[in-house]
Amino acid sequence: MVEKIKMKNLTILVIGGTGFIGSNLVMALQKLDYHVIVFSRGHPSVLGIIKNVEYIIGNISNHGEIDEVMGRVDYVFHFASSTNPKSSENDLIFDITSNLVSSIYIMEACVRNNVKKLIYCSSGGTVYGIHDEMPLHEDVNCKPISSYGLVKYSIENYLEYFNHKYNLNYEVLRLSNPYGIGQSYAASQGIIAIFINKILNDDEIQVFGNGSIVRDYIYIEDFVSLCTTLLTTEKKNNILNVGSGIGNSISDIIFYIENILNKKAKVKYLPERKFDVPEIYLDISKVKELYGWEPKVDLKTGIKKTIGWIKGETNE
Repeated sequence: MVEKIKMKNLTILVIGGTGFIGSNLVMALQKLDYHVIVFSRGHPSVLGIIKNVEYIIGNISNHGEIDEVMGRVDYVFHFASSTNPKSSENDLIFDITSNLVSSIYIMEACVRNNVKKLIYCSSGGTVYGIHDEMPLHEDVNCKPISSYGLVKYSIENYLEYFNHKYNLNYEVLRLSNPYGIGQSYAASQGIIAIFINKILNDDEIQVFGNGSIVRDYIYIEDFVSLCTTLLTTEKKNNILNVGSGIGNSISDIIFYIENILNKKAKVKYLPERKFDVPEIYLDISKVKELYGWEPKVDLKTGIKKTIGWIKGETNE
């Protein structure tokens, strides 16, 4: 059982707090009466501006901007990323400078301003690369096959370095594939929301490969519940898999959506992409043991909730 501690009058900084993951976390933190600051490049959230939250438009690579806000916060969630697995392959230097170098700036600012803990959202798929044995535990050898995964893994290693050299406390969350309310169905990432919207509108779905790629999908509400738990415990300096612990193929996802909507998808199959790992799902026993956390929303229920939100039937 995880021992809870009292966290009063804390200020939480969410870097990248206008994105899908960040905006859901910000909403939960605000409801828990934390003082929340969002630091973002200014891209609007699908969920909109959340009341009683301080929004700052800025660039994480700017030392002055980061230091100014960091001096007022206790905990930092780092969810910002300027690339995704596909776009990272187009410009390796940009991926490194905008994500790895900027993350080091954030770590330095945390050290200078005595931040209690930096919580970093890594990737529960791309850092691992290709493995034969599933599910994957945190201790397996990481061998990324994409720039996106290499950069995420490098940031993890720098966090360990900053802890060793400067005693910066951290948590690394190797997040699988989150989905749910607030996920843009017009983006290039997040197949569940994209597929739901396309099937609803009789648009063609594009699938790279034959649909057999397997991923671990987690409902956003479950991920957010872990993030808020991290603020109420003394534990620190862990690398944690965060997912459902169950693998589902892209064909499975299409099948579930078709059955719930009672509507057939139009699917176009495209050549495989070299940076796509064929199969990844996570062993989540460590986070269960350390934090007493486990996901509550199964995939079919989560898809139903997401469909309801996209159709405008619910705000949940």
